[in-house]
Amino acid sequence: MLQPSHRGIYEFLWSEHKYPVMAVSLKAFQGMASRLGRRPQLLALLRKIAEYTFSERSENYNALLNAYLHVKNRATRQERHEIIETLLQNEELAAAMIYSLANKYDEISLAGCRLFFAPEHAIFKFWDAQEKPGLWLCFGPMQLHLSPQEVFNRVSIETGLPADQLLLLLKSLRHGLAPEEFMALPAQTAKILQQNNMIAFPGRKKAWLHPRLPMHLIDATQPVQPRKTDFLSAAALTLEKIWDAAEYLPEHIASLPEFSHFCEFYQSELHPAVEWNQDFSAEEAWEFLAHLFWNRWQTDNGQTDAAAEEEDSGAGVGVETADEEIDPEEGEHGDDETCD
Repeated sequence: MLQPSHRGIYEFLWSEHKYPVMAVSLKAFQGMASRLGRRPQLLALLRKIAEYTFSERSENYNALLNAYLHVKNRATRQERHEIIETLLQNEELAAAMIYSLANKYDEISLAGCRLFFAPEHAIFKFWDAQEKPGLWLCFGPMQLHLSPQEVFNRVSIETGLPADQLLLLLKSLRHGLAPEEFMALPAQTAKILQQNNMIAFPGRKKAWLHPRLPMHLIDATQPVQPRKTDFLSAAALTLEKIWDAAEYLPEHIASLPEFSHFCEFYQSELHPAVEWNQDFSAEEAWEFLAHLFWNRWQTDNGQTDAAAEEEDSGAGVGVETADEEIDPEEGEHGDDETCD
């Protein structure tokens, strides 16, 4: 389901990325607040998140310490002692220990925290476990929602894993896989799982299935079928492919690709998990994206009034109305960080 951009969606995405940005510097963390001010600058938000994701984390200790505070009160005295001692000596191991405790104590505020995920994957995606469980793909002008079953089906198709085998793998990951077991998976399988934001790999010490992935909403007994879509959703999925394939995402995210580049990816053979209609027009799809990106740029820069914003939101060109706002503090850490 394709929707026009909605502030709550991007607040939730930011809530998952705030600690990695804090790990870059306190200045970077504080500077991001303006991106979601009275007039949200969604394109700039996505771009800066991507830039900071690939930046050196000179304040990683401080970010990990803030993450640790979410599990501190639930950890035993021995667990607290071990984490503090480890933080002073081995930050990667400390990250693995903190995330392990978050899973042990069901601390949902750290479930999707990107300190514990491979930074190069799924920067613009997150799993939601609230009113509409599933994977959100955030593009700036709009977002696309995929149900857990749709994600499961496309992972099965793109990896070539039968549904029953994929389900067993996900169940194994739910309890955590040793790094050598995870690295022994076919490279394409590991990559696709990570591109769908399904794998936390804190400190590269243990691979975990994303805690917000609702396994109870996946039926591995039903036939695995490509996703039905229209040419507008196909345009969004093509944008996802382009961003996933980018060597350096900050150069591509939150911007309209060149028409020739878009055409290279708007082809049925690159979308095996989509029920592709040969009548889909790359030119119409690109023009649709151009319309949405231009209107989003105007809105971000205060060049669209309230009445025009509703008209230009995308609802008139085949985009669903946005749902009620997602509460970022229900799923991720709030704004009570200590930035000492």
